[in-house]
Amino acid sequence: MGLATELYESVYSDAWYGYFASLFVQKNDDFPTINFYPRDWILKRAHEAFIADAKGLIQEGFRKFNGPFRIITTLGSRIILPAEYADWVKKSPDLDHQAFVSEGKEFFAGYPGFEGTTAVSDPHAVLISVVKNKLAQNSQIQKFHTHVSAGVAESWGEGNAWRDARWTETGVTLIGLISASVFVGDELAKNTTWQKITTGYAMTMFMAARALRTCPSWTRPFIHWLLPACRTCRAEVKRARRILQQELEKRAIQKKEAASDQGQVPEKREDAITWVEEVTAGRAYGPVGMQLGMSMAAVVTTSELLKQALINICAHPELVEPLRDEIETSVRAHGWTTAGLFNMQLLDSVITETQRLNPLAEVNLERKAVRDVKLPNGQIVPRGTTISFDGYRYVKLRQEGGKWTSASAAVSTSADHFVFGMGKFICPGRFFAVAEVKTALAVILLAYDVRLKPGYVPKIIRYGFEVMADPGACVEVRRRSL
Repeated sequence: MGLATELYESVYSDAWYGYFASLFVQKNDDFPTINFYPRDWILKRAHEAFIADAKGLIQEGFRKFNGPFRIITTLGSRIILPAEYADWVKKSPDLDHQAFVSEGKEFFAGYPGFEGTTAVSDPHAVLISVVKNKLAQNSQIQKFHTHVSAGVAESWGEGNAWRDARWTETGVTLIGLISASVFVGDELAKNTTWQKITTGYAMTMFMAARALRTCPSWTRPFIHWLLPACRTCRAEVKRARRILQQELEKRAIQKKEAASDQGQVPEKREDAITWVEEVTAGRAYGPVGMQLGMSMAAVVTTSELLKQALINICAHPELVEPLRDEIETSVRAHGWTTAGLFNMQLLDSVITETQRLNPLAEVNLERKAVRDVKLPNGQIVPRGTTISFDGYRYVKLRQEGGKWTSASAAVSTSADHFVFGMGKFICPGRFFAVAEVKTALAVILLAYDVRLKPGYVPKIIRYGFEVMADPGACVEVRRRSL
């Protein structure tokens, strides 16, 4: 999936100068601002309105202005475009997503403790190369199945009585297990300390970034040393570096021993440690940053999708048996392979509908204007401005002549459904993310009965542009009697 769901423009980010910045924005372009209020000297009301109801502000903006407009976020203003501009933006050479990501300002690349975002922002795009060329290969699906099966068995056991699934925790754990099996190999993936560090880092880093965003920009290079979440990030990076260094040293010894035996070929491991070494080709890089960057990208957004998808399935119990029938048929015909996952069409539809109803962000398709850009309606987007889109839409499942088409798939992208981006900046990890979610849901539904705790009503948590599954979700499970 995409790497982050809350990436904001850093222009005019200092709240103490926000009022004057807003005057500048108002005078130098013709985009109205939806949450600019009189006498809101330091934009306190604007920030509170954004955090509490960004979705409502976006809806109000399109009703009020009938076109592009600005919204003041906790990191400055951003231009929101209607979804019908998506195809035009996809083709525009002057609106660049990589330039937006590479700045690294939104997630404080270069700060100690933020090594994961530093790796993601690397101008050499090492992680993107690895994701594009190596992830979600057919051979990995069986590995996904093995680790998810072990993970749910350990978390939920064999009893046939209903019990609390601890779904918020378990959902993150399952995605962490799957991801680690590919990122660091089977052995280290089973290391519980490594698991806790990488999944914990992904969550803590987002908390640390949010905390830093509330601080005036001039204080951030210093105050990060004092903020608890930032201190936790630095501690987790230190622990991760120690464990990973041991793994790298062990591999180096194994290579040396194999090379010293005449005729021996060193074992080539199919994991991201090896792939990053191949892509960097001797160039210096930070191994721990690469691993934490991949975990950060994989765990947070993908686990949110998994958690919300199972909640939605539990809320519609009539889907469970049809889903099981489809999963069993697909696995019987194709095994745990990419073909098997592809043929789970109803499951794909459930995931896509989850993305539509509960998107991970209220906006998508972030781009940075690398020069002044004229929109189709004649308005000028100033150089350096970040733009986003009004969420995304999903038209009903496409079937042509009764045949499933790839345009319906959760990994597909169009002007109606661009949760994974569009054009050359489409999320390279979308196949990997959807394969993880499909495998996890399939394993769970085959092995366990699932339901919402009686009396529990699902809810969605919103914070600015972010949309999150209920952290207090009450999902119950019991082992099926097969």
